Amino acid sequence: MTLDRRAGADGAPLLSALVVDARGGPVDFFRDVLGAAGLAVPRTEEALPAIWRRELERAHAAHARPPRPLPPRLVPRAPVPEDGIGR
Repeated sequence: MTLDRRAGADGAPLLSALVVDARGGPVDFFRDVLGAAGLAVPRTEEALPAIWRRELERAHAAHARPPRPLPPRLVPRAPVPEDGIGR
């Protein structure tokens, strides 16, 4: 819990990018994971693997012994709609 709290200091949880598809890349639902975590979802196919790799680096850094500094996220928090609900 402490590592995940530290890793999610920007208000979003640490994303586990350790679950991979059969080719060793991001699973088909990785966009859904980003959205559910309150992060912006990339619109291009080219951006998704880079974001996934960065989240993989963050997960490895957070759980290293000793923990390493976390690289910054490549995606910002998703904007909150004007209704303030977040949907």
